[in-house]
Amino acid sequence: MSTEQQQDQKQNDKVKRLPPSVVKDIELKNQARKLAHLSPISIKVRRCITCQQMFESAGNRNCGCNSRGTGYIAGREII
Repeated sequence: MSTEQQQDQKQNDKVKRLPPSVVKDIELKNQARKLAHLSPISIKVRRCITCQQMFESAGNRNCGCNSRGTGYIAGREII
C-alpha cells in the first residue's frame, strides 16, 4: 500500500457517516424518483463550512456542528 492510499484511507475513516435509517430513506425516495423519471438523490462527502470536518450529505453544507447560527428560508440554508 502506498503512502497516498494510506492517507486516503485515513481521511475516509474520519468522515461522519449518515445513519442507516437516513440512507434507507434516501434509497426509497430514489426508487420513487426513478418511477417519476426524476434524477436520483446522491450522497456526497463534503467539508463542513463551519468546522471543516468531512461528512456525508445529501444536500446540507454543514454537519450540524453549529446549527444555532444557521436557518432555512425557502428551502435554502442561510448562514
